Amino acid sequence: MKGAYAQSAKTYVLDLKDPKSVVNAMFYAAQTKDFEILQCLCDPFGENDGDTRNLCSMSSLLAQTSQYGGNAATEQAINQFVQMFQLGRLSGSITFEEIEGVKYANVPFLFNHPGGENRSNESMQLVNRYGNWYFFSF
Repeated sequence: MKGAYAQSAKTYVLDLKDPKSVVNAMFYAAQTKDFEILQCLCDPFGENDGDTRNLCSMSSLLAQTSQYGGNAATEQAINQFVQMFQLGRLSGSITFEEIEGVKYANVPFLFNHPGGENRSNESMQLVNRYGNWYFFSF
């Protein structure tokens, strides 16, 4: 599945068949504040962890804020997401594993962790569902 997402002059073509494209979509969303793309990045089986659910929910948080108005907490959540991921980038080779017939990809990346530089090197674990990759654990 591929989809083009655009805001301003920047466009992102999401390729769910490519783990790098899925993780880069998170950085694109933070850079452009085009959070709509985030809603299709989480495990469709709902087996992903709370951190990735929070990332994917940024789309609905922004929509609710736009429609009903926001408060300090929603503004802080949006700003924190942008600060953490707008300068994020992939940082190494992807590794793959299969556990009980389920395929996983581990995608290393760097981001601006609020807890400091020593926590800024992270890995996003993706799960493969019917040939597409989705956020699973962060």
